[in-house]
Amino acid sequence: DNAATAVGLGAVAPGDAFLSLGTSGVLWVTTDRFAPNPASAVHAFAHALPGTWHQMGVMLSAASSLAWWAGVSGRGAGDLLAELGDDPTPGTVLFLPYLTGERTPANDPALRAVFAGLGAESDRAAMTRAVLEGVGHAVLDNRDALAAAGTTIAELDLVGGGSRSALWAQILADQLEIPVHRVEEGSVGAALGAARLGRLAATGEPVAAVCTRPRRIDSFHPDAARAALHRERHLAWRRLAPFAKEIRS
Repeated sequence: DNAATAVGLGAVAPGDAFLSLGTSGVLWVTTDRFAPNPASAVHAFAHALPGTWHQMGVMLSAASSLAWWAGVSGRGAGDLLAELGDDPTPGTVLFLPYLTGERTPANDPALRAVFAGLGAESDRAAMTRAVLEGVGHAVLDNRDALAAAGTTIAELDLVGGGSRSALWAQILADQLEIPVHRVEEGSVGAALGAARLGRLAATGEPVAAVCTRPRRIDSFHPDAARAALHRERHLAWRRLAPFAKEIRS
């Protein structure tokens, strides 16, 4: 389904990238060669199109982390996001989103989630922000795993249920330090991609003529000051990893 999503999003040329924030998270980059990194559980396969490959990092809990927190807090995800407004300032609470283990880069089903940095002043909004940022930190880990296999991401399209949040898109842009775009067909990429593959098989049309990029609805660009804070927070977030390994189900 991720390869079909890539076709639906027009991610068919080397360097084309997208991040899917669904129940799980997928960081996809189209490549011109087989570029594996098995030590960090990077997926490297042939694309759905001839002569094309892809790399993929997978997070087991992405938007589902927010859904879990909504269930625990007794509030809807939309209500939780509304409490944050449109302020992307990095928070002080950290969250490791390993609710069901993790695939890339740890490849460990026994990892468990962690909240850290809680104080008497920490409220529900602070923990919601930590969940959004924690998923972003996991995306950074995936990006680094892909980079270790030689892949650089200059920008990406954001799709999946999590893409409905403009705040989350801005947080991700600040954390990744690249432009993040929301696109028109962001919620139907896989279905559109499957239809395009059928059309290509039936008509023999050129890939470039069929697999066009969707219109970008809006774009989010990194803020240098916030990005610097996120870099510092990511170092602290990484130091929490041993605790996630010690907490076993």
